[in-house]
Amino acid sequence: MPFGIPLGERLPEHDEHALETHHNATVANMLPACGALFGATVILFVLWDYWIAPGRVALTAPVRIALVLLGSVGYRQHRLRWSAVQRAGFVYATHASAMIVAASLLPNGILLGLAGIAASVFLVPLVALTGAAFVRILLVPSLLLLVLGAASLSPYGLINSALLYGFAVALAAAIMVVVGAFRRQAFRSEQRLLHNARHDSLTGAANRGYLAELGQRAVALARRHTHPLAVAMIDIDHFKRVNDLYGHATGDNVLRHLVKTCMGSLREADLLGRFGGEEFVCIMPETGAEEAMACAERMRRSVETQRVDSGKGTLSFTISIGVAVLHPATGDWESLLKDADDALYLAKGSGRNRSILSAASAHGAAAS
Repeated sequence: MPFGIPLGERLPEHDEHALETHHNATVANMLPACGALFGATVILFVLWDYWIAPGRVALTAPVRIALVLLGSVGYRQHRLRWSAVQRAGFVYATHASAMIVAASLLPNGILLGLAGIAASVFLVPLVALTGAAFVRILLVPSLLLLVLGAASLSPYGLINSALLYGFAVALAAAIMVVVGAFRRQAFRSEQRLLHNARHDSLTGAANRGYLAELGQRAVALARRHTHPLAVAMIDIDHFKRVNDLYGHATGDNVLRHLVKTCMGSLREADLLGRFGGEEFVCIMPETGAEEAMACAERMRRSVETQRVDSGKGTLSFTISIGVAVLHPATGDWESLLKDADDALYLAKGSGRNRSILSAASAHGAAAS
């Protein structure tokens, strides 16, 4: 299909939730202006009432104004704990009901006004992402139309109106499905572009810019909530020798094996990023010195057991790791990273293939 996503198919749960969050933000931005425009249009249709039955305007005008004023509560977020889509549904329900009730007060008003009532249904696909939301938004106006139509129309007129309205609803539902497919495809493309901009194309680890962004955020959150935070800097031992002896293709394969192996030892909340060349940095939120060292050792031992096919036989490789934890004397993200780099330098200088906790972190942990 041209969409890349079959009609009606949803994204994975996490992506679907992210799409709904993004969609809610979009609806929240457009609702004040669009809701007010919809409300003004509904009220201005009192001129249509006057054209159909001048003597009934005294009845229809208050109904239109009252229901639009009630619905205007949803134009902006107040104390109501409703999402933007829920507020938009409330606006539609009250404003469409104003059209339906006002039409029912006019001679043959529902028949004459059915085109406008049915046309308003096509606003719903702009708001609803799912069939459930579509049904909830249309439920009250649709029931109201059937009840008032049954009270004021002949059986033939009621059936005719119900069929035409039902056709409009079915067409709007089809539009919602198609628009939803486009929205999901656009969201997936946007997420793919965002992922590519934030991650290293070779290994899939976060790139240096994204790593710094998340690191600064992690330090800020850890300080604000006084939570522990640890960082591990990882370097492949004698990586230049791998490239020289086996070629850069094998070196690239070693980098990919390293990331895959380390990711297997990390929690979902941890982040692994490529700092540059054969150096990687792991951010471990909610992690103290002891837990961080245990994690570093898990990664080191797992990498030590890996075997990589080089085309000239299998090869093994090892890593050295420097670990640092956030403590009161740590300045910022760069300072924390420097502590980890200092510990890595010691690990490399004392024989490689080992994990060392930075002296600043050990002193800070002892002081606390």
